[in-house]
Amino acid sequence: MKSIFSILILILCCTTVSAQPNQSKLTLYYGGEIITMRDDKPTTNAVLVKDGQIIALGGKSQLLRSIRSQAIELKNLQGKTLLPAFIDAHGHFLNVGIFAQSANLLPRPDSLVHDFSSMRTMLRSHLNSPQMIETGWVIGMGYDNAQLAELRHPTAQDLDKMIADKPVMVIHQSGHLGVVNTKGLEVLGINANTPNPPGGVIRRIEGTHKPNGILEEAAFFQVVFQLPIGKTQESLMAMVKAGQDAYLAAGFATAQEGRATQANILGLNLAAQKQKLLIDVVSYPDPTFFGSDDAFATMMQQQPTNYQNNYRVGGIKLSLDGSPQAKTAWLVHPYHIPPEGQDDTYHGYPAMETTQVAKYVDFAFANRWQILAHTNGDAASDQLLFVMKPQIQKAQNYDHRTVLIHAQVLRDDQLDRMKRLNMIPSFMSVHTFYWGDWHRDSVLGEARAKRISPAQSALDRGILYTSHNDAPVTLPNAMMILSSQVNRTTRSGAVLGSAQRVSVWNALKAITTNAAYQYGEEDKKGSIAVGKNADFVILDRNPLKVDPSQLSKIKVIETIKSDRRLFRAGTE
Repeated sequence: MKSIFSILILILCCTTVSAQPNQSKLTLYYGGEIITMRDDKPTTNAVLVKDGQIIALGGKSQLLRSIRSQAIELKNLQGKTLLPAFIDAHGHFLNVGIFAQSANLLPRPDSLVHDFSSMRTMLRSHLNSPQMIETGWVIGMGYDNAQLAELRHPTAQDLDKMIADKPVMVIHQSGHLGVVNTKGLEVLGINANTPNPPGGVIRRIEGTHKPNGILEEAAFFQVVFQLPIGKTQESLMAMVKAGQDAYLAAGFATAQEGRATQANILGLNLAAQKQKLLIDVVSYPDPTFFGSDDAFATMMQQQPTNYQNNYRVGGIKLSLDGSPQAKTAWLVHPYHIPPEGQDDTYHGYPAMETTQVAKYVDFAFANRWQILAHTNGDAASDQLLFVMKPQIQKAQNYDHRTVLIHAQVLRDDQLDRMKRLNMIPSFMSVHTFYWGDWHRDSVLGEARAKRISPAQSALDRGILYTSHNDAPVTLPNAMMILSSQVNRTTRSGAVLGSAQRVSVWNALKAITTNAAYQYGEEDKKGSIAVGKNADFVILDRNPLKVDPSQLSKIKVIETIKSDRRLFRAGTE
């Protein structure tokens, strides 16, 4: 199968004029449409860059006259469109690398798994993969029960029919649920006597205590971290490269490790030391993964808060609930159709007790750490808002920039409270395409489904918001982020909540200027302006001018970081 990261070959012309050694590098970008993402000056004719930083905007002739006889590289865009490079508002950088090494169980249009038979084919194709040889496990990522012909999760018994003699784990596309076969349950020591962990569920065979192989939330996270993935330096660097390649192919020059473990932190530090990170990576460790608050605080004190070889720690990540598509998110009102084994009152569950959330919020504010909080359901958002209000009021002028990650089911009253508390929602707007039909018909019902990722409601209140793929839940794809905000069409072609559609300009801001602000990097990234980094993406068409229905079909031609081309379509 052709690489999922491959893109149509399109080549731009570069001309170098009288280059000389030991001289500052100058580059002039011209000859196309240049979108600055600045409200005061949205376009320009040419951009002049010196040593990776933008030094002037204007007309080509004017800028050439200003540098006179200095050596310069002329970058002719040949009618293509230049924008500031995209910024990943939330994702899981290393997991993107793991995904590239695992069996791809995504449904169409991202892969071909549509039933248990095609899942079996994909899993068996990895029986002799490097990952299997290293870990002893067959690992598949990205299955979606809503898109399988069986319309259910596989169980251990189903996986046994695919592979019985080796441990197998398949990970749901949400990343909040996994299934292991009988051999895997044995290796992990999970049996009828294993209790549910706080904030998690081990599903059981009906009428018994015997596990059926499906592990939700904390029950899943506890075991997935036991898998011996990336234990060698070679495999870790392969993960870094695969993740980086995926982000670059999608036009991103900044990525996020959005719920970092201790192993993630060690791995990213090693990659930075070895100068393997070509794009910026910002990590947000989860304090619950570090054994004790003291151990977490010590780790945080040792991490760079400013970029060192393209890596830094941005703050902390808290996870307050699960996934709506997996029906583990914590809602105020019950699910439209409850999952198997639950009654009509089921509305998900919290991942953390309110006292624990308050403890970590206090911890973060005391240390001036930014908080990213995963809150999919409105009950989880209520929990965070309740805890945050007294802290923010007490801190007064502290520029905390707390982010609600996903915020799928935000109500208007919650948006009003967020506005007063200066909090940022980061919407996973691609839900409208990937799970819009599922949300409407099974998860939330039509009324609530029409309001998922309520971007226009945020704009109406003057709330700055960002948007993300949550890669590898959905693979890095900036064009899908744009299309999902602007069109809000589902897999079936239905429009889900036309009142929440936004303009292309606002959709672009969610992955450029607004995302830079979320990271506290608005002085260096997010727009094309004097003094900012020369982080650019070149597209084959101007997203502001194409028919909105064509947004998802726009191709990334090049991705440039600090005036260094790191990706060119057709050469990956």
